Amino acid sequence: MKWQKGVTLTELLIALVLGILLLGGVLGVFLSNQTTSRTTEDLSNLQDRIRLAFQVMSYDLRSAGFLGCNNSERVISVVQVAGALPVWLNWQGGLVGTAADAANNESMRIMYAAGQSASINTHVPPRMNLNQDTNLSVGDLGVICDDTLTSIFQVSAVGNNWAEHAAAGLNCSADLGFANPFICATARPRVYPADAMLMRFETVRWFVAASEVDNTLNSLFREIVVNGAVVQEEVLFGVERLSFAYQMRNAAFGPVPFSAALDMTQVTGVNVTILLDAAAYSNITMANDTRTIEFFTTVRNR
Repeated sequence: MKWQKGVTLTELLIALVLGILLLGGVLGVFLSNQTTSRTTEDLSNLQDRIRLAFQVMSYDLRSAGFLGCNNSERVISVVQVAGALPVWLNWQGGLVGTAADAANNESMRIMYAAGQSASINTHVPPRMNLNQDTNLSVGDLGVICDDTLTSIFQVSAVGNNWAEHAAAGLNCSADLGFANPFICATARPRVYPADAMLMRFETVRWFVAASEVDNTLNSLFREIVVNGAVVQEEVLFGVERLSFAYQMRNAAFGPVPFSAALDMTQVTGVNVTILLDAAAYSNITMANDTRTIEFFTTVRNR
């Protein structure tokens, strides 16, 4: 009888061990590549979010103080909340900085005219007859200006080629004239001439607060006003600190920190510094210097 030669138990065990070692090596390489790919994707997504945040903030800063008529000194607002000018309409040239809070974070309020403009044909208060339809809606903040005055109001009504600023909603008066000191009940009749400009008014605040995703960590927020109500948008998750420095007009280059004595109307550029929170990005290896992101933007309307 002829016996077939088989595999011994020792040979089988050796083959199994070698197979396991080979499989372990392949699995290790696969897991390492998967981790690297995930880290690269997370880093790419973070860079995209940072880039978007900086683009939006840079746009706001470049637009600060723009009113459409080269007139940012004589500005009045008839918008009142609880009988007083709301903090989000404290003009001060369209750029308002603040001191650092207890967590060493600063914030900034930026104001400007934006969107499609429409020229005035005739102004018979409270109605403005326009040369085209406006993209403003009832409740929006509007700004009308000529070369001598700028008035901020809440749109009370709109129609085909017209808009109104009646004493309704947040408007304490339909009179858009200038007075110093401003007393809303005092008559200030003002008729804007033909070719005066109507635009939407933006008031934006950038600040750091607890994230809506994880309140144990902070995020960068952009605050806007919609129909007279403050709305906050979470822009960048995992921000530990936000600070600003200000380049002053007719001064050698060197942005300075905020102080109460700083004349914000003389700011011509803003240096923004954001420190990312390492705890928010534990799967991404970041040295301390790479967590700090900095950029400088010129304020164009000064």
